[in-house]
Parts: sequence; C-alpha cells; structure tokens
Amino acid sequence: MRRCKAISAAIKDVESNKKVQSLVLASSNPSTLSAGLDLNELYNPEPERLTKFWSSVQQVFLDLYGSRLAVIGAVTGNAPAAGCMLALSCDYRIMTTSPSDGRPPMIGLNEAKFGIVAPPFLGNLMLRTIGHRQGELAISTGTLFTPEQALQIGLVDELIPFDDVLEKSKETAIEWAKIPPHARLASKMLARKKYLIELTATRKEDVEDFKSFVLDDQVQSNLGAYLESLKKKS
Repeated sequence: MRRCKAISAAIKDVESNKKVQSLVLASSNPSTLSAGLDLNELYNPEPERLTKFWSSVQQVFLDLYGSRLAVIGAVTGNAPAAGCMLALSCDYRIMTTSPSDGRPPMIGLNEAKFGIVAPPFLGNLMLRTIGHRQGELAISTGTLFTPEQALQIGLVDELIPFDDVLEKSKETAIEWAKIPPHARLASKMLARKKYLIELTATRKEDVEDFKSFVLDDQVQSNLGAYLESLKKKS
C-alpha cells in the first residue's frame, strides 16, 4: 500500500511541473520492475485495511494510465502481476533482453497461478493490448512471457540489451516530449478516457467485488497454500 501511494505521489509531483512532458518509469532493483502485490496483505486480511489497500492499487493505475505525461516503461527485470500492470499503464515499454542476474526476465498477469484473478480493469487492458484470444489464454493460465514472446504479442514495444535500457528509455522520453502536448494527450485520451471513466465510476463496486473474491474461503485456502510453498522454497 505504501508503494502504491509513493508511486501516485511521485507522478503527481512530476505532473505539477508544467515544463515536464514525459518521464521514465523504472525500478531501483535492476532484476525486478515490481514483484506484484504483497500477498500477505490479502491473506487473512482486516476488511477495512483491505479496502484501503485495493483503493490504493486503483489509484496508482488511474494516476499512471491517465497521466498527462508520456510515460516510458523501462523494464529491466521481472514484471509479474501488478508489475505487469505498471508496465501496461505506460505509453511505451522497453524491456531488457539480457538480465543482470543471468535469468530471463518474465512479464505477464500470473495471478491465476496463486489462486486469485486480475481485476477487470487490468484484465481488460491485457485483452486490449495483446488481443482477446491471446489475452484470455494468458490470464486463464497465468502465463509469464519471455521478452521475445512479449515483443511478438505486443506486450512490450522494444527489446534492448540490459545496459542500454535506461539510456534508451530516456532518449525515447525526450522524443515523446517533443510531440505537441495537447495533441499527444488528446490522442492518448481517445484510447484511454473511456476506461478511466468506467473505473472511476465503479471504484466502490470494484473494491467490494475484490473483497468478496479475496475473502472467499477457497481463495484464502489457495493463498495460504501458495504462501506456505514460498516459505519452503526460501
């Protein structure tokens, strides 16, 4: 929850400077853009905290997906689940082909693998991005894609060697900033405004649906088993 609030605050801070027209979304951890939501927040949660938690997730999505800025995603490592949400919310996504730790980075909505489901606003964004059938299969099976697979299906826009991702992302951000801002933002809203309005209008319903799903006994059992399996691996 703190991380979501920090991202939202950072976006708003940059947006307040009218001279700035673009930004690069990157991680301080070179091997992971974001590991996704903290599943401990979802296991045996306090309902009130769960409401605040999910509201913060909604907010960071709205702030990033609807930003007036051109947001370039620098994906230098893994981006599962909510990490994929951050990447999908960007205007342009650049992913590494050569990870810092030697293991191929992966990206996708893998929520099904640990017993939950991507929220409608995120699942539908995935469908719009990579196509309905491919997206349906990916969400249902919790597929994580390699960089090459992600480029092939349009989940990312460009592949760059690890050492060059940040520099290329900065160069791309500069190029996007040269586009007349009113035209760029209006074009962006042609594609995104409908979905931003839909989520804004249904936030309370989305929170309640999410809480109802997460608090289901079977879902809690699945989460508990998954968290326990992680402890054994560590």
